[in-house]
Amino acid sequence: MYLEQMKTTDFKSDEKYTFVIPMGATEQHGPFLPLGTDSFIQDKIIELAETSLPNVIFLPTLRITCSKEHQGFPGSVWIEKDAMELILKNICESLAPQAKNIAIVSWHGGNISTVNRFVEKYKTSFRPLRLEYIQMDSEETLEKTRALLRGGPVDEHAGNSEISMMLACDKALVSVPPKDYPKQTIENAWDTDRLVDVSKDGIIDNHPDWIIDNNIGQRCLLMAAQELKEGIEKMLHADVQR
Repeated sequence: MYLEQMKTTDFKSDEKYTFVIPMGATEQHGPFLPLGTDSFIQDKIIELAETSLPNVIFLPTLRITCSKEHQGFPGSVWIEKDAMELILKNICESLAPQAKNIAIVSWHGGNISTVNRFVEKYKTSFRPLRLEYIQMDSEETLEKTRALLRGGPVDEHAGNSEISMMLACDKALVSVPPKDYPKQTIENAWDTDRLVDVSKDGIIDNHPDWIIDNNIGQRCLLMAAQELKEGIEKMLHADVQR
């Protein structure tokens, strides 16, 4: 279920619900992908998982989040981490009277440290409801993605897998890079808070080749949706066990 599509009268006064807060971003994704890439991918993952989770309520994806590391690239918009934490707190406070579980998910990696800090800081404050961050990029999923990329490294931003995933989401928004478009090897890219200083085109992909394919994108989306589904089901099972 999507919260935006519900009526307030759909909620029963004697029932508690499971809510999911999805987080995307509006930030540069190099010359081949739109600024909303993380949000579009997060939307698609939710779409793929939602049908098998009929009793879970998905909030609208947060589309401007923690992206300050992309400052200097035109169009990138960010919220400071402390402000993002307050936004999450307000959302959870809003949901708390009707909630038994609140899960936070984020395709945009720049949110993860903030979400983990938020969950650790507030998980006891919101009891008895359960507050969790659900990961969608386990080592098993990364290993499968590496196999799809012929054993090469998985891109960290705006490279092979993300371009492929966006092709599967909306190919009209994607420009496929020419095979001879040069790649730059960048180690420890996220040690800086100004990515533009280490990657002029905004791409972080140390794979030597361009491997872009709609089928790869579809499979990556399905793996992320499966991890989301399993994480929520685990939360629901833990709730039953309490």
